[in-house]
Amino acid sequence: MGDLDIHYWQLPQDLYVSLNEEYHSILIKKILEKVNYDKSDCFCIFLDCNQLHSSRLFTRKIRFTIKELRIISSFVGISNKEIETNIETLGNKEDGTKIRNPRLPFNMKDLFYVASHLMFDGSFRNKKGGYFYTYSEDLLEYHKNRLKNFGDVPLNFISKENQLYFSNTIGYIASNILDIEDFRSLKVYLSPKFKRLARDNKVLLDEFIKAMIIDEATVNDAIRIELGDNERFVMDIREIVCYCYKLNKISHRQRATNFTEGNSSWSYFKKFWNIEFSTSSFKLLYESISSLPISYKQISFEALYRRKSRMWFKRNAKETKKLIIKSLLEKPKSILGLCIELNVGRKAITSHLNGAPTYSQSLIDNGIVTVIGERLLKKGGYAKENVYGIKDEDKAKEYII
Repeated sequence: MGDLDIHYWQLPQDLYVSLNEEYHSILIKKILEKVNYDKSDCFCIFLDCNQLHSSRLFTRKIRFTIKELRIISSFVGISNKEIETNIETLGNKEDGTKIRNPRLPFNMKDLFYVASHLMFDGSFRNKKGGYFYTYSEDLLEYHKNRLKNFGDVPLNFISKENQLYFSNTIGYIASNILDIEDFRSLKVYLSPKFKRLARDNKVLLDEFIKAMIIDEATVNDAIRIELGDNERFVMDIREIVCYCYKLNKISHRQRATNFTEGNSSWSYFKKFWNIEFSTSSFKLLYESISSLPISYKQISFEALYRRKSRMWFKRNAKETKKLIIKSLLEKPKSILGLCIELNVGRKAITSHLNGAPTYSQSLIDNGIVTVIGERLLKKGGYAKENVYGIKDEDKAKEYII
């Protein structure tokens, strides 16, 4: 992935860099030999700076900007790569943003990861920091591990808010390298550079799609994303996703929020956009971006993949009902558990249990199956899922004969 590497000299030129102490001394020695001058204001000879600034650079009391360091390396005749291997810290002006031991060169894949999650379920304000919304332990660990690709990154997880704060420097780099002016969900859009990179590098497109599915998608019988009223962003998503995958027709709907105050009542209507992947894309998606760092989404994702990979299209009449009964005779299960075991969709299982116009003999109406309990399913909060079991064992055994 060498073509996707981002070296220090390609980063925003106003970022600050410190060199390790040993190499800093070597660099100072080379500069003094080059200018034939042994004072701490030696930088004034070739940098546009005053004596105080030069002296503070000389003694490591302040850090170089990348722009200054590039001028120095060119003046002394040192390669950029030599400088890069000796960088100790990288960051904005504030000490709390410094990345220690940066793992340079960075990779564009990691910048796409950061930018995409900031767009979908994060926040970035220049000079004010950035965070990812992380509502589960597995997602929190995923973000911590991914951010390590940049080096020793300052992190702070606020559990009450489910927000993982990280170095402002990373968001600043992603914003500048990818030309993203605003990450706010109702204002963000994809820059021409972002689109071009996604078009030319499927690995980057997959990073964007994976972030979208992690943060915004419902994964059941379909992979569906709902976004707020930002039509430009939605059309940008459609454009780049369709480089490699198929989408169903994009739709939108109005959602009403009702308010009452005294004798007055009114409704506020807000538009939401729905993006849904075509079933023909499920197999390629799974092979490209699995695994998802949210367990319940990964389970459903695997179930979709297995259904697209199965060798049969449809079972014989009553066969699925019999399999449901046999499974529940062994052990009570949720609809998702039955979907995974029988390799069919949630809608099919629900129809066999509860009935549908195209399905005869509802197992619940016939008194064979019933809801025996529920379990908690964590989806950003706590949602409940019914657990089904056999109501009449004699009827059940008679049905499967």
